[in-house]
Amino acid sequence: MLRIGTRGSKLALYQANKVAELLKNLGYEVEIIIKKTTGDKILDKKLSEIGMGVFTKELDLALMNNEIDIAVHSFKDVPTIWNENLMIGAVLERDSYYDLIIWNKNKDLDLDKEITVGTSSIRRRSFLKAMYPNIKFKLLRGNVDTRLKKLKEGQYDAIVLSEAGIIRLNIDLSDFNYRRLDITPSPAQGVIAVACRREDNKIKEILEKINHKKTFLECLCERTALNEFGGGCSVPFGALSIYDEDKKILTLKATVFLNGKLKHASGKINCEIDDLDSAITLGKTIGKRLKDLEN
Repeated sequence: MLRIGTRGSKLALYQANKVAELLKNLGYEVEIIIKKTTGDKILDKKLSEIGMGVFTKELDLALMNNEIDIAVHSFKDVPTIWNENLMIGAVLERDSYYDLIIWNKNKDLDLDKEITVGTSSIRRRSFLKAMYPNIKFKLLRGNVDTRLKKLKEGQYDAIVLSEAGIIRLNIDLSDFNYRRLDITPSPAQGVIAVACRREDNKIKEILEKINHKKTFLECLCERTALNEFGGGCSVPFGALSIYDEDKKILTLKATVFLNGKLKHASGKINCEIDDLDSAITLGKTIGKRLKDLEN
């Protein structure tokens, strides 16, 4: 029996059940165990104010205490500087990495005007503010249904959510207007990750069977760039890596908000799909390039 640890939100349970289904298809029996995390308990603060790993710490502890065998996360929530005894054993194929801006059907949206946008993300706030200086922001926390309810009630002129979450929960947005934002996503946005104990070779072998190599390569590149730049979730940093399987080229674009402006860096490298060293090299190069812009 494989014990799968997860948060208890609808989205987290969807993600855990998706991993469970893949493992069941391989013939494994599974059990889902729910853990409430710090990020689930504290809803009146920005995530950056609560600390690192707000959605992972309790699951990390459960792994270390052998209460669960694997933990399922939204990969963007996993700190780049993490527990040395844990590792990401698999990622699933990436869903949409886009951010959506959503507003009520009976309203017009003009981002150049002084409107109130709901989001708890430093990256989203900073990138949008750089593009649309008149926007005001208001803290938005809670599950997706709660956020959409607050929008419908008029507490915000618009809110920003990840498209992946909307798709996974099969949420009907027919009562709203929405469009994709042209901003660089969070590293590993739209990716479901499966964590395990680094010393557990049996579990690692199992997870290798469900690992999506292309997505893993891209996420490693993006997260390496963030780690090289430094600051983790407290930094307004975005990264998107795309691996072209036909041409065997890995590209990376990264963006950071520095001194009131958006700074960009990009690059590419030729590599095989399982060439993790090349992904790390490219990530470090682009992360360092952005870090040098601070000086």
